[in-house]
Amino acid sequence: MIIKIIGAVLVVCGCGGVGFHLASSYRKEEKSLHHLIDILKFMECELNFHLTALPVLCKQVATEYQSEIGNIFLKLSEELEMQTSPKPEVCMVSAIAQTKALPPITKSCMLTLGKSIGHFDLEGQIKGLEAVIAECTRQFDMLIANRDNRIRSYQTLGICAGAALAILFV
Repeated sequence: MIIKIIGAVLVVCGCGGVGFHLASSYRKEEKSLHHLIDILKFMECELNFHLTALPVLCKQVATEYQSEIGNIFLKLSEELEMQTSPKPEVCMVSAIAQTKALPPITKSCMLTLGKSIGHFDLEGQIKGLEAVIAECTRQFDMLIANRDNRIRSYQTLGICAGAALAILFV
């Protein structure tokens, strides 16, 4: 009987852990997207006022924002300096591929950024950055609007699924 109780507790804890992990990944995506918006605004200011070249700008971003996204910009800078491809979009895809755990919405925004940077003159690049900032802000607002309900749902569903399984097994 004690083994069944221990098993039931482990099942509830395991399923609850999955729910809490999903809630944590939701928070991580929100934080990552907010961080990307900050980086894009920094890049826009640098292009507007200092006319910084793209590889140098990517290095500045990497040193200013030391995070997972900052590492992507460091890899992008290296790709651009080595000129592995003449297209910044291909360099961005390669830099993102070297990073393993990038949330999906942030990844799609980064790919959109790769399509808009380096192809146009200064005015076109700034318009491209503004478009990516607007898209990231829209995605971020959607995440914020559903945050409390979704996180609570993930956690509750994890625990309830564990309880249901425990009842079925006992």
